[in-house]
Amino acid sequence: MNTALLPPPAPPAPHVAPAQTLEWSVSFTDAVQCVAEVRACARAFLTRAHLPRPLREDALLVISELVTNSVHHTHGPGSLHLANGPGGLDVDVSDTSRLLPQPRFAEPGTALDGRGLALVAALCDTVSVTLDTASGKTVHAHLAPLPPPPRPTAARPPGAARSW
Repeated sequence: MNTALLPPPAPPAPHVAPAQTLEWSVSFTDAVQCVAEVRACARAFLTRAHLPRPLREDALLVISELVTNSVHHTHGPGSLHLANGPGGLDVDVSDTSRLLPQPRFAEPGTALDGRGLALVAALCDTVSVTLDTASGKTVHAHLAPLPPPPRPTAARPPGAARSW
């Protein structure tokens, strides 16, 4: 009689629920103090969504800049919508203006404003604007998820032999 040693059967794959998208929206007025209030609420959402700290901080800067632009350059209310899913974080800021945002580059040593859209573009994977002739515009920014950190490899001293 021949006996073969077979490896044990592989354990069943754990059930992984499909990744969920968490969403949150808020409306704001054109009052300057709304920027800080929206940022604080957005920080709570991003923390609850378990974004890694570097991505969370980038997202908060993007949110602050876009909401600030809406408050300073438009007349009327605006809204922020955040959606975090497996593909990354989507930030949508809508307002009642139909004017496209105009990047401005402040001269060195002059005003401290005028750099917001350049910062947003530098931090995001994509930035786009959608015009709605009836209601205004929406600025959409997408931040991709951070890649996983590299796995550490065990370093062997030079010339070390395997023990097996």
